Amino acid sequence: MKNYKKLTVPNDSAWSRDVLWRSLHWRIRYFLTGVKNIFRWAPTLYKDRNWDSWHIYTILQKKIEYQRQEIINANRHTEIDRDNRDMTIALNLLERVKDDYYSMEHIDYSETEFDFIPVEGNSNLKEMKMTVLSENYDEFLKKYPSSVRKVLKEKGNDLEKDTLCHYVAIHNQEKARKLLFKLLEQKIERWWD
Repeated sequence: MKNYKKLTVPNDSAWSRDVLWRSLHWRIRYFLTGVKNIFRWAPTLYKDRNWDSWHIYTILQKKIEYQRQEIINANRHTEIDRDNRDMTIALNLLERVKDDYYSMEHIDYSETEFDFIPVEGNSNLKEMKMTVLSENYDEFLKKYPSSVRKVLKEKGNDLEKDTLCHYVAIHNQEKARKLLFKLLEQKIERWWD
């Protein structure tokens, strides 16, 4: 999984650089920027498909990456550090939400063996049998005490440990998604140069 770091803010601003670029006629700059965008977006658009949210998140992630790079590199306003921080947080949340990081995290705390057994009467079908070889669910649950409390309050105290871990993981994934969209709702309109 990709982990984004804040970009380094340059010491100067775009106003003191790119004199040649600014001396070009605006129509030429507009055309060249469009061509650059076509080449820059081509790999992302080539991989785009219309069947799930992963692709929507990928396009949003690329857009924020490019916008963050442009805004930070230009360094033309006083709140550049705040925008750098917020956009980096948004990118990291997008990465985790897109890849279902939190909903799958509890799987890392167990070792499971999978067997596929043929179904009697139909040779095309197989039944999956899971056997947990070892688990360390207590460590996972200690990591998220508030999520455990919330899940136990909603689902009851009589859950088995693996089921509790599953519900905590789902709760954490939903929490990350809500945080991402809350951040975008509150901050996205500030991200301009």
